[in-house]
Amino acid sequence: MPVGGVRLSLMPDDEKPKRTRSWREIDKQRDRGGSSRRSDRESERFQSSTKYTQYKTNLERLFSQGVATSALPDHVREKLGGGAEEDTERDEARKKLYAIEDPKAFHAAATEFLQKYPLPDDPRVLDRLLGHPDEDVVDRALTRLEELHRAGTLKVPPALSQRLASVEIESGLPALRRRAAELRKAIR
Repeated sequence: MPVGGVRLSLMPDDEKPKRTRSWREIDKQRDRGGSSRRSDRESERFQSSTKYTQYKTNLERLFSQGVATSALPDHVREKLGGGAEEDTERDEARKKLYAIEDPKAFHAAATEFLQKYPLPDDPRVLDRLLGHPDEDVVDRALTRLEELHRAGTLKVPPALSQRLASVEIESGLPALRRRAAELRKAIR
């Protein structure tokens, strides 16, 4: 039907020419929205990396040795250093233990650490102790992890589920295998 000399035709949507966006419009859309999941994953991966862990350990060591704490105000220094000299020594030994990367050296140092100090509450150290060749040490570490989980204070290290699965497979004690399986299911 001609209207004023122009013929109008109704085209279906799929036949209409699409407007192409400029690169500037595409970039603006990327900057505005999009998924933050990727950056969350990258952040988690970075925080669980060995280099980041070493950085954090070195930073904690710096503050615990009094190099940087002397510059802090008194009220903040009291909150940070409220523990006794023995606590500071134990924490320093725990940090040194965690920084050891070689498994054999870690297990030897862990045996010495446990002769001198009680089992730490650090889930990262407890996680690594699950790989210890002495099943008594594994049992003690698993018990402490269970206690932390029951108390709701267990911050699950990235590899804990895999280490618990290894305990399930490799342990010679059926009770230890069962407890490892139960904790692994509970932390999922």
